[in-house]
Amino acid sequence: MGALRLYAIAIDEVRGIFGAPEETASALRAIAAHRFPATPAATPGLLGKLGPVFRRAPDAPVLRPGIPSGSDVDTVLAGRYVQPHRLSACWALLEAWVDAMAWGSTSQEVTEPGLNDFDFDLARAAAPTRYGLSHLLRSDLGIPMLPCPGLTAGFARGDHVVAMADSWRMVVGSLAPRNQPMASDLLAWFDHYPEWTAQAPGRHRQAPDVLALLNT
Repeated sequence: MGALRLYAIAIDEVRGIFGAPEETASALRAIAAHRFPATPAATPGLLGKLGPVFRRAPDAPVLRPGIPSGSDVDTVLAGRYVQPHRLSACWALLEAWVDAMAWGSTSQEVTEPGLNDFDFDLARAAAPTRYGLSHLLRSDLGIPMLPCPGLTAGFARGDHVVAMADSWRMVVGSLAPRNQPMASDLLAWFDHYPEWTAQAPGRHRQAPDVLALLNT
């Protein structure tokens, strides 16, 4: 079973994480330290004096697959190239930052066939195909980091989300019973967009778009 996760955040705020100015970078570093406490280094001692004997220094930080490290934080904040073996860790880091910055988020357990079935059901009920869930995954994020294996990422502008909600509202009662719960849950979340958009100027932020992440 996969998962579809949606975040209400302006795409330019997401892009701004890469090469972030120092004030923003400091706040993001604090979030990373809270979400992913650094792996403690080994206690200095005799082994530390034998460094040349080992291919890796005994007190060097352990880089774990999928777990962000301090060097991953530096790489993403500087907008540098992410090595393929660190992609899963850097995506976990990016998603933690997006989660902290987003106006709201929601998730649904879904399989790829289930997602296709949901969109087909919407089309059968006469909703325009551009308002299907898979449409949210078609626009490239425009960030200097490739997706990691098993992840599809995309976004849509906030006005698209509002139009999407309007379209769903007219057809949700015509969907197959298996699809109505997810449609109702997502529709309730989409309905927050007008209030978030209205609040944005007062908080000196851009109105939210939607960032979509699908793990399969």
